[in-house]
Amino acid sequence: MKAHIFFIITLLLSGCASWPDEGQGGWAEKYQNYPLNDEQTDNNFTQPEDVVRSEFEHLVFKLELLKSQDIKACMPAQLLKAQIYENRIRRLIAAQMWEDAEHDLLIHYHGLNQLTNHFDTVQKLTHCAVNTTSETTVSSVKKQVADLLNSDNQFAFNAFEITPKYAARLAQAADLAKQLDSISILLVGHTDSVGEGNNNYELALKRAETVKHWLVVYGVKTQSITTLTQGSLKPYSKQSPTESVRHSDRRVEAIVLNASNNNMQDDNAEALVNWTKIIKSKEE
Repeated sequence: MKAHIFFIITLLLSGCASWPDEGQGGWAEKYQNYPLNDEQTDNNFTQPEDVVRSEFEHLVFKLELLKSQDIKACMPAQLLKAQIYENRIRRLIAAQMWEDAEHDLLIHYHGLNQLTNHFDTVQKLTHCAVNTTSETTVSSVKKQVADLLNSDNQFAFNAFEITPKYAARLAQAADLAKQLDSISILLVGHTDSVGEGNNNYELALKRAETVKHWLVVYGVKTQSITTLTQGSLKPYSKQSPTESVRHSDRRVEAIVLNASNNNMQDDNAEALVNWTKIIKSKEE
């Protein structure tokens, strides 16, 4: 029995053909250090322990989402196994055993993905889960997605490629967003005040399209994402344009909506109205 377990773990950690090769993407690469140019970040985008904590919090949230969808009614043993593994990683983090926690997080990540896919299949075949995701949980997921998509440190000067730190946030946001059918995302591209207006419009749109591209790569339905450009019309802050302020202006603003416009929240509606006003004033 122990030999079988060792073989499975060895196979899981080896260069399986279903996992991307080094340099070709893949979840584990988010743990590497990326020296960046410009003022994108302070040397490296984050400390390894910060990445571990961030990924662990994300997976805790993902498991809570599965529990809210009544996975216990369909797959109680698998849910218990996932909870045990989560507690194991929590103890490793508490003991500051970062390498071991990082290793187990990778296994837990793929395990939760498999659990999610199996739960979806079982639910469609047996309708074992009688409870639907509560509105409170849906709102919580949407807020989490919005917070991840609107995190700082997204783009370098005059660039539309995302930074490694923001790539990690996009992967987490997509991982949650694709669990909900009722989600719709509006991506509005922005630039800083440097450069000509037409060039800024084009650059801002490229940034929004880049974010959409990666969300789709990570599994979000392309028809649920809309991109717009605002150029340099709406700076992130009204402060004087220091380097740090201009850095924050290089962003894509994400507005997470319900799929039905009838259920649009007030803050989302206000954001869209403000965007429309700015465009109209520019045209006039």
